[in-house]
Amino acid sequence: MDPGEYRDARWHSLLRAAEDLGVDADQAPRLVDEVLGKQQRRIRRAEDPDPLVRQALTDAILGTPDRPGTPRRRWPAVAALAVAVATAGTVIALTRPDPPPVDHLDDDQMPSLFGYDGAAASALLEERGLDVQQRPFRSCEVRDRVVASAPAAGSTVDRGDQVVIYTALPADVSCLTDYGERELAWQLLDFANGHGPAPAFAPRVWVYPGDGQAQVLVSTDAADRDAWRGTAVLAALRKASSDVALVQEHPLTYAVPAIRVVDVTDGLGECGVPTPSVAGTADVVAFIVRSADRTGCPLRVEVYRDRDRRIESVALYPASS
Repeated sequence: MDPGEYRDARWHSLLRAAEDLGVDADQAPRLVDEVLGKQQRRIRRAEDPDPLVRQALTDAILGTPDRPGTPRRRWPAVAALAVAVATAGTVIALTRPDPPPVDHLDDDQMPSLFGYDGAAASALLEERGLDVQQRPFRSCEVRDRVVASAPAAGSTVDRGDQVVIYTALPADVSCLTDYGERELAWQLLDFANGHGPAPAFAPRVWVYPGDGQAQVLVSTDAADRDAWRGTAVLAALRKASSDVALVQEHPLTYAVPAIRVVDVTDGLGECGVPTPSVAGTADVVAFIVRSADRTGCPLRVEVYRDRDRRIESVALYPASS
C-alpha cells in the first residue's frame, strides 16, 4: 500500500490510538509521524498495514520487552499525560520540600480531573478556594470533558491561585467514530462518581461483578447508586477514576487514568475475560479504564442495551496487576 495513502486514511485514528495509550495530544502528531516514517517500507509491502503500524505505535509508546518476562519500558509521553497544555507551550517544573506521594495526591496538590466535565471540575476547584478559568481545547473527546489543566495534577497550589482547565471541543469528523460509545462510558463513570444522573436502565438490569454472583436490579433500584453496593461495579469505577501514579520527580509529574472504547471481541481470553463474554443483545459497548501507570490488565466494563438503548446488563472485569 502506498505510505502516503495510508497516512491520509489513518492519520486521525492513529492519533486517537496514541492518545488512548497515554500520549499527550500535543505530542501525538510527532510520535505518529515518526512511526509512519520508520514503517514506510513495511507499509509499502503490506496489503493491510494497520496491524503492523498499530503494533509499532504501541511499542514506541510502551516500549518493547528486552527479554521474555521483563516489563515494558514506558515512553516518556506517558509521563506527560498529566502535564497541562500551558498557553505559552511550556512545561511547569514543580518542587516539594518533602518526598512527593507516589499513589495519591495531598490536599495541597492540584487534584486529578480525570472523570470530570468542565462544570464539575470548576466546582471541585472552587471549593478549594482556587480561581478557575475554563478554555476550550480541540480534542477527540466527548464535548466539555476535561482533557488538561494548568497547573497539572500534582502541582502545589494555595487558596487564591489561578488555575486553567481545558475542556474538549471535538472539531473533526474523525472524532465521531466512537463518540456515542465514549459518551455512554462517561455517563456510567459520572454516575459512579456522583458527577451526573443515572443513564437509562431497562426494567431489569443484570449485573455480572467479575467473579461474583450475578445480580438483578430493577430499573428504580438501578438508578440509585446505593443499590449497587453489593455488586462492586460502581466502587471499582470510582477506584479506577481516582488512580494516580508518580512517574517523574524532576520535574514532578503524575499520570492519570485513560478511558478507551474497545471492540467487544478485543482481549477475549485475556485478563479474565471469558470467551464468549456475557450473552446479550448485539448492542454492546465495551470500554476499559487504563491504570495511571499503564501496567497490568485494565478494568473492563461491557454494557449491553435493549432495543430502546436502555442498559439491560453490565459486566465488570476488575483490573489486575
